[in-house]
Amino acid sequence: MAEPTVSDDLTGALTQPPLGRTVRAVADRELGTHLLETRGIHWIHAANGDPYAAVLRGQSDDPYPEYERLRARGPLSFSPTGSWVVSGHALAASVLSSADFGVSGADGGPVAQQVLSYGEGCPLEHERGLPAARGAAVSGDRAVVERVHRETLEGLAPDPSAAYAFELVGGFVRPAVTAATAAVLGVPADRRAEFGALVEQLRPLSDSLLAPQSLRTVRAADDALAALTVLLADSSSDASTDASADSSADSSADSSAGSLRPDGALLSALGVSAAVRLTGNAVLALLAHPGQWKELCERPGLAPAAVEETLRYDPPVQLDARVVRTETELAGRRLPVGAHVVVLTAAAGRDPEVFADPERFDLARPDAAAHLALHPAGPYGPVASLVRLQAEVALRTLARRFPGLRQAGPVLRPRRAPVGRGPLSVPVSA
Repeated sequence: MAEPTVSDDLTGALTQPPLGRTVRAVADRELGTHLLETRGIHWIHAANGDPYAAVLRGQSDDPYPEYERLRARGPLSFSPTGSWVVSGHALAASVLSSADFGVSGADGGPVAQQVLSYGEGCPLEHERGLPAARGAAVSGDRAVVERVHRETLEGLAPDPSAAYAFELVGGFVRPAVTAATAAVLGVPADRRAEFGALVEQLRPLSDSLLAPQSLRTVRAADDALAALTVLLADSSSDASTDASADSSADSSADSSAGSLRPDGALLSALGVSAAVRLTGNAVLALLAHPGQWKELCERPGLAPAAVEETLRYDPPVQLDARVVRTETELAGRRLPVGAHVVVLTAAAGRDPEVFADPERFDLARPDAAAHLALHPAGPYGPVASLVRLQAEVALRTLARRFPGLRQAGPVLRPRRAPVGRGPLSVPVSA
């Protein structure tokens, strides 16, 4: 195991060298040691007052005070974890749209600040190259998504005149989003439960790339990624065979398998997790502002505005990590090839230089869409349209059936989740 190193060019930067091999190629002892040492480094820096290290620890239900501490340091600050941190909206936008920055190093491998690699090179970089096939098909997907969300909620609460108490995320949002995604992807009905279980095992994966998870979580995610790849490949093959056998098949059927690719396993898992978190964050924000929830119930056409305002106010993906590919200057600092740059898209969404009264959730905000969440140049770009659609449909479905919806207990949130933000459990009643 390589020893932690102190950066030569910036004093106080203590980082853990990258694992150097994929998760699958490393024995438990070496992998566990790597995870524990990296987590220890983050704890040390957080204890010494570094706000970005505190974000990486993922022990708080509310990371936004740490974002404000980072904003106070300027649009670009250096963390002793070895990462450059961008909190200002203008600088964040320039980094995300620049070809000088990639998701992995120039050689396709991770840099020191990227804790793990689950496959050859960086899986997020690999997925980033996929075409946005789902975005082009969203108009055809809408009917499928609406049907699945409606049927899921009706199954949970069959009598619209009765009072109900249920858990929002596990009872409605996650089952509906997962089932709708499986239907859109053309996963056979008899394998959709398997699809859902694998996607749930992959939920911590994006966080694990920057924040060390437990050894058991990492192993489970690695196994799930391999199994989901096989499942989608099998589904695509079965759908192609069926289509060849019956060229007159109904084009409105729950199958978009022609757009399936075996290397899209991670992409589909990211999309499910992002849609679940986005929906959960939107409902929490709306219920915390009863006037806004009432307005949505009276005007369901505001659902897209609610989604965009949530992406600004409390996005499901809080940050976007990049690696310098070509030596470049950023906010007056010269960054070498291989430097790790973390764009805090959640902080950028509350930049007071861009958004008036940024701490306020407002369905009527005219500039909400100026946020940088789910950026098209990032790993979530190919699934952003479907993520938005799922959240929009979920909000419309809830508002129509439960206009009296209210939070009925404390929210449960995951730990070690600096990248993905969303509730695990929200008790509600209606």
